[in-house]
Amino acid sequence: FKSSNYQITCLLLATDRILGVQIKKKIFIISLLSVFLFACSPVRHIPEGENLLVKNKIITDTSILVKERFEKYLKQKPNRKILGIFRFHLGVYNLGSIGKDSKFKSWLRGIGEEPVLLDSALTVRSKEQFKLFLNKNGFFNATISDSIRIHKKKATVEYYIRYGTAYTNRMLSYYTQDTGISPLMSQCQKNSILIPGERYDEEIIEKERERLTSELKDKGYYFFNRNYITFQIDTTLGTHQADINLYINRVNENVGNPNANDITDHQTYKLRNVYVQTDYNPNDPIGSIPKDTTIYNGYYILSNNKIRVIKDNVLVKNLYIKSGDLYLQRDLDMTYKRLQELSIFKFINLYFKEIPRDENQKEYLLDLKIDLTPANKQDFTQDIEFTNTGSNIGIAGSFGYRNKNTFRGAEVLEAKLKAGLENIPNTKSLDEKKRLLVFNTYEIGPEVSLSFKKLLGLKNISRYSNPKTTITLGYNHQNSPDYVRSISNFGFGWSLSPTSKQRLNIYPIEINSVVVSLSPSFQKQLDDLNDQQLNYAYATHIISSLRVAWSTTSLSANTKKDFVYFRANFEFAYPAFSATFKPSKFVKLDYDFSYYHKVNRYNNLISRIAMGYGWPYGTNSPSLPFEKSFFAGGANSVRAWYSRTLGPGSYKKSLDLEQSGDIKIETNIEYRSELVEFNNGIKLEGAAFIDAGNVWTPKEDKSRPGGKFEFQHIIREMGVGAGLGLRFNFSFFIFRLDGAVKLRDPSFDETKRWVYPNQKFVIGDVTPSLAIGYPF
Repeated sequence: FKSSNYQITCLLLATDRILGVQIKKKIFIISLLSVFLFACSPVRHIPEGENLLVKNKIITDTSILVKERFEKYLKQKPNRKILGIFRFHLGVYNLGSIGKDSKFKSWLRGIGEEPVLLDSALTVRSKEQFKLFLNKNGFFNATISDSIRIHKKKATVEYYIRYGTAYTNRMLSYYTQDTGISPLMSQCQKNSILIPGERYDEEIIEKERERLTSELKDKGYYFFNRNYITFQIDTTLGTHQADINLYINRVNENVGNPNANDITDHQTYKLRNVYVQTDYNPNDPIGSIPKDTTIYNGYYILSNNKIRVIKDNVLVKNLYIKSGDLYLQRDLDMTYKRLQELSIFKFINLYFKEIPRDENQKEYLLDLKIDLTPANKQDFTQDIEFTNTGSNIGIAGSFGYRNKNTFRGAEVLEAKLKAGLENIPNTKSLDEKKRLLVFNTYEIGPEVSLSFKKLLGLKNISRYSNPKTTITLGYNHQNSPDYVRSISNFGFGWSLSPTSKQRLNIYPIEINSVVVSLSPSFQKQLDDLNDQQLNYAYATHIISSLRVAWSTTSLSANTKKDFVYFRANFEFAYPAFSATFKPSKFVKLDYDFSYYHKVNRYNNLISRIAMGYGWPYGTNSPSLPFEKSFFAGGANSVRAWYSRTLGPGSYKKSLDLEQSGDIKIETNIEYRSELVEFNNGIKLEGAAFIDAGNVWTPKEDKSRPGGKFEFQHIIREMGVGAGLGLRFNFSFFIFRLDGAVKLRDPSFDETKRWVYPNQKFVIGDVTPSLAIGYPF
């Protein structure tokens, strides 16, 4: 399809009049016109004699350095693509450049991208940058050439790189004339990340400079910085080797031609006094002048109010530096982090002041002042959502209250009331009588939780692990035409971080009681099926369990790099309260692994796999309890199916019930692209995804034939869906809209499970889902 300039101009003028300049309508029209953007040739508006740069190709004679590392040194890059396919922003810019100008077209050009026209001068600069990059990585004899291919005004630049022989580190030498640091040099060199025999790499040299700076600051050298460390590299040995000489300059030694009297050794500093004010107002510094001072465990705690924001003992537990200590940067960083994690201070500022030295005071000392500005202690939340579960329309909402400093010890008290209404028109119950408007199903329940910044009941736990105890109590009442179910729960658990990138949650006590009352017609339906597992799912029971959850990530402050996330859960349900309830007994294990690949600044590729298995044991537990079972389908699962409607296995749904299983396998891959960033910081993102997964039963279930897990049938019984989505990124939360279609349905006959070779696509095939946050 090709549209003429006249047709597009008319279309723009019409939509301009209809839509005005409202942002929401602009987003809609961009989505509507995306078909035109993708269909029109991107070179239609390229001037004669110019060529559109469409691709940079890097060809190397070895793969020692991954090609992606060269890309950031390219001085000219093609117009970006969304979803790795479409030059959306170029198309938007071209649409805004057609015909008579208007505010709407000006806005289009603002969010679009001008065409990137090939510039040979920038190609030369790119080669120069490649050469510098290769030199920094030890390839001093590398050669770089280029070739430009042009076809129909589209240019591809090919860069040919020959690395040559890499230089390696030969000898390392660490030296200083500083009398205080000199005794430390041997250990510093021993811990060096520069290793003889390895390839010369200036990035490693810079990391070594940072490591040494951090190590010396953690030995009390407050004023030391990375600029005092210099390197001399000798590559004239003639053996493709480099000698590395590291020198730590004294104060004023590296400033040209200093006077010998001005050159001094670096000094270590100790803390004299630590002052902490917990009610400092940066907007009223005069009014924040302290009126009250208390000395607690050697700390000066300041306040202009007799009742302080936080208890002294709780505050001091989160300070990792004290009077008389040697200045250590790591303890200062930990102090800032822990104060931040209390979540009761809006601003945290730390100031050091050097104490003047004289005849009576010869030590090198620092005073530390910590100004803490309280945040709002209490807040309220309210949420409302419309639901569509298996075509059952509903509405749900919640109202919550939170106190972040309940007893002045950073204890967090949260209370929430949740309620929901839903219409289930396909119920087979004969007992349906009461309705609220059009809804025949409702649920309501309160939930209360209280958390402490310590591990209640445990001692000798390192405060560096950020310990936390949480107690929860909740109740939920569900009333539907088929049953009335009341769920009560109580939980007591601990949480701590063994390392900065790990979190461990241990819940030694979790109790869930489920009381179910079935309607006569629904009871008869279950009796006629005579299925033990199905009956168990709707039976009154209690679950008392021990649960352990562990998560870790490789994500660091440098979010430009790829990272992984891993989460695992283990739950053991033991018999309790057997005289009153039928106890559930099971062991359950599941995990979730995600890999986040940063393609470039605007595009990310995320892949995920999740698996789970439950082992019921005992004669009273033929399967996992319904609320502990695995489900497939929904906004955070296989999105082509509504929640809890996929599976188990190849079962073809005949029962109008939510489907679950004791085994789950799920995998997803999603490509995310930034489409538009508005002036207020809000981003509109696009996504393309493929989901696959299912649940199974460990044993044959006669009411759900085909649901049994068999290893050889895993692939053929995976439900597969694909779709597109939009994400409105408000930074503090993400609103997500996805639409997916089924590609492979395991409930179909085995020879017809691939959907579209066997049927025509209709708009009703799209399964929409609305959600908050990314799916994973």
